[in-house]
Amino acid sequence: MKHIFYILILVTVTVWGNDNETRAFIWADDEAYWPAIYRGGDGRPAGIFNEVVTEIFKRLDIPLKKSVYPWKRAQEMVKNGEADGMVTVYTKERAEFTLPTDPIWEISEILFFRRDNPKACKILKINSFDNLKGFSLVDTQGAGWTKQNYKKYGIDNITWVPSTDSALNMLAKGRVDIFIMFDMNAYNLLAKKRVENSALSEGFQNIVAITPPFTKLPFQLLIRKDSPFVDKIDAINQTLKEIKKDGTYQRILQKYIGMMPPTL
Repeated sequence: MKHIFYILILVTVTVWGNDNETRAFIWADDEAYWPAIYRGGDGRPAGIFNEVVTEIFKRLDIPLKKSVYPWKRAQEMVKNGEADGMVTVYTKERAEFTLPTDPIWEISEILFFRRDNPKACKILKINSFDNLKGFSLVDTQGAGWTKQNYKKYGIDNITWVPSTDSALNMLAKGRVDIFIMFDMNAYNLLAKKRVENSALSEGFQNIVAITPPFTKLPFQLLIRKDSPFVDKIDAINQTLKEIKKDGTYQRILQKYIGMMPPTL
């Protein structure tokens, strides 16, 4: 009986050890943030973040399980422990339960509005959150960085919608004054919507952007503090430097930047 007891302990330890070694990093992210991260035509994750993070984990020989969801749900999965990490901006709220890697990519946020808005001249003068008071805004659920700043500057005239598509529709209808959005994603959607035969075609034609960017944001891989992979942050940062040095990173960026529509 004593021998059987020891054999059972050995089998249990061996199985546990193998499970621990093959444990995949579970990554949950946004399904509609082109070209950074989105659901591809085959239903699987695609985009710049997808290729960069996949390359990093491949070089580190760490299994990676990745899925995309509505953005709010993806964040809840990380917060609730269903996923190990996500790629986004490191806000005060997210700092409560995650730690960041070095930036994966820097994204430009642009202020969009309708050129025929009676307040257009005033909108063109906006260069900070403090200037947004007195305007109506639309934003997407789960937009942590803007939400943090709306609260900081006392801005409360905001309509929250489930997606970028919904936000642009609101803007096209003239129901809100301003939408602050990742420039490449918004430009890509607008290029498609401007050629659609719909009642909102004219509204989309009237949407313009203020340049230069309202701000630029570093998007980092945020790993949950109690994830077994949190101690891999230094290794992830080092590997990110390597793929930038050997040209892999630049090739990934150019692939997606080349997908931008020729005219907007």
